[in-house]
Amino acid sequence: MNPARVAAEVLGCDAALLRATRIKGGLTNESWRIDSPETTVVVRISTVDEYALQLDRANEAIVLKLVEQAGIGAEVLLCAPDRRLLVTRCLPAQTLAMEHLRETDTVQKVAELLRSLHTLSVPASVQTVNLLSVLHGYWATLDVRQTVCDAYLRTQASDYALESVQAGECCLCHHDVHHLNLMSDGSRLWLLDWEYAGLGDPLFDLASICCYHEYDDQLRAQLLRAYRGRLMDAELQRLQRMCWLFDYIKALWVQVRQLDNGLIDS
Repeated sequence: MNPARVAAEVLGCDAALLRATRIKGGLTNESWRIDSPETTVVVRISTVDEYALQLDRANEAIVLKLVEQAGIGAEVLLCAPDRRLLVTRCLPAQTLAMEHLRETDTVQKVAELLRSLHTLSVPASVQTVNLLSVLHGYWATLDVRQTVCDAYLRTQASDYALESVQAGECCLCHHDVHHLNLMSDGSRLWLLDWEYAGLGDPLFDLASICCYHEYDDQLRAQLLRAYRGRLMDAELQRLQRMCWLFDYIKALWVQVRQLDNGLIDS
């Protein structure tokens, strides 16, 4: 699939006028920056087994429009799950560097961004991300390939996932808040890559930030205080458990992704 031709189709222009540059990063897609004389867009092409990795592109399409309207996500020009295509307007911003996620000002801005996301009203058609179901989906995929998953860790993960469900908080979450998915123009932030978004536990969203950016206990407490406006020990302890669960689910995801690439022996 030629990304320049996809962009030309969306923009209604000659593909010969466009310049395509591959964007580094991304484990589930190929992304291209397409520059035209008038505008710049991003073309994303899905390249993985979406079922095995539990990607629901139809749900993503709903979420993309919600966050675009809320000013949290990029403008969507084409979302075609059946063609594995997404085209968005390029944001007037830069990807945040890893080290910025440790700065007090950025921690505050990210907390405010997630608070805005978590308070959005969503239609009933948006999927609920049940972490127990996520675990069982990955375990089933790995079991078929006879990949060993430690029984003790399965039990602990199930307990933490059940605790998350029973906590009772359910809001629109991104579930993959990595610095490569955060864009900044110096004063405000946007989030990209909504493929795992859905109704879920807000503390699991915060856990993604903590785990990806190796927050110590002090930074985790700082993030939670900025998000809640207060800090309660019981909630901080639950955040710690969600961090453990996030790391565990991420490890399962990596194993399934390696299966998709044929990197794990049968």
